[in-house]
Amino acid sequence: MAREGLTKPVAAIDVGSNSVRIAIVNADGQGLLEVIEEASATPKLIRGVQRDGRLSATSIDEVVEILRDFQAVARGADADPVVAVATSAVRDAANGADLASRLQADLGITLRIVDGGEEARLAFLGAIHSLPVEHGLVIDIGGGSMELMQFAGRAAGRSWTLPLGAVRLTAQFLQGDPSSQLELRALRDHLAAQITSAGIEPLAPGGALVGTGGTIRNIAKMDRSRHRYPMSRLHGYAISQDGVRGVADLVRTRTQAERYNLAGLNEDRADSIVAGALVLQAVVEATRAQSLIVSGQGLREGIALDARGGNLPSVHALREASIERAVLRFAPTYVQDARARTQTVEALAAAAGFTATAEIVEALSAAATLLDLGRSVDYYNRHRHTEALTLAYGLPGWTHREVALICAIVRQADGEKYDPTNDYRPLVTPEDRPSIAAAGTLLAVADEVERRVPPRARAVAWQRDEGAVRGALRVDGVLLGTLSARFERTLGLRLASA
Repeated sequence: MAREGLTKPVAAIDVGSNSVRIAIVNADGQGLLEVIEEASATPKLIRGVQRDGRLSATSIDEVVEILRDFQAVARGADADPVVAVATSAVRDAANGADLASRLQADLGITLRIVDGGEEARLAFLGAIHSLPVEHGLVIDIGGGSMELMQFAGRAAGRSWTLPLGAVRLTAQFLQGDPSSQLELRALRDHLAAQITSAGIEPLAPGGALVGTGGTIRNIAKMDRSRHRYPMSRLHGYAISQDGVRGVADLVRTRTQAERYNLAGLNEDRADSIVAGALVLQAVVEATRAQSLIVSGQGLREGIALDARGGNLPSVHALREASIERAVLRFAPTYVQDARARTQTVEALAAAAGFTATAEIVEALSAAATLLDLGRSVDYYNRHRHTEALTLAYGLPGWTHREVALICAIVRQADGEKYDPTNDYRPLVTPEDRPSIAAAGTLLAVADEVERRVPPRARAVAWQRDEGAVRGALRVDGVLLGTLSARFERTLGLRLASA
């Protein structure tokens, strides 16, 4: 059901070349998205279209029955509207309109058959919505086509649609099992010619390459499985150019049966992943992207956003809203305490001359706001509970490194001896440790102020003089006396009473 005060969720249906999917998406007044239900099926419509240029009667019947089930999912979620979009396979089929007519007649669902430019725009909306990116290129590798969309200032620009879908290229070029060197060379030459003729150029300085769609998410999961990584959340994961090449080399040397056993690869992608990986590698190299940022969102979320006006929040607004929503969701009774603690830690950091990088300073403020999340589970071990909830929620608009820094500061506040590089490398490095240690101390002091100082007295003026930071709190007690010693070790200043 829709949450109180919100419009009803949108049921977004993607009738793709390889799969048919539904997502029930809530959008709140701040532009944040939440998928509350989803389902998928894999009819692989592109195969029939490649064979004779038409959707078979069997395929049409199958899609109608899939959408009949999806319609029940939408009704169960009280979703309105139900928006269905068809992409490459249906728009390429000579009888794509027949499927649209059947869905309208049998189910009352209007199927919108979009062109490549509109598909690229919708994928762009969903893909970058909750990522902290300002300009660059979005790539979506489907079963029948590949879409690219340039963006600047989080606004859509030029788009391309190329017949470089993973299922299409597999049927055209890769007949061997595993594919022969001759087949692979022919596919690579074809990709190079298509990319060159399309005029796809290197990214502008500072531009991001963002990838969406099932093929790219599978490649990301395979890359992540090959090395130690501290987060399970795929959205926001970055694959290096070498990582993309490594996955492409891995899958092209395996038979299809062997690919079924590769960590991170879904079985229904095992037959087409070689072509998909080579497409992605070709685009990464052509754009000279050092890495690819993976979006766990895409076309369906874009459909839902478009149904609600198609507006994208700024990165700043998104980051603030995601922190606020986390507090309201997990610790609504501690909202005022969170705000007071954040004000205290920012004032204390300023008085202490805390000069860490901007991302660590910002992570400290976020950690102060989120610290009470763990109380919703249990007061004891609340720092660990806060860490777990923050990792599970993911914080839309924040990078994986920034989330890792927030969690590391929360854990550091709980104990000076905590070493974040044990849990969060490679996102947190040994060079970060002194700043995180100091940030953890500042948060620990701010937490004690919030717990021990009456609300009216918390807005104290922190002053720095004679090698000490002074505020309206007693530091001669056992607990705060211990924190004063820690303050001096990590920040080089004494913590003293006013």
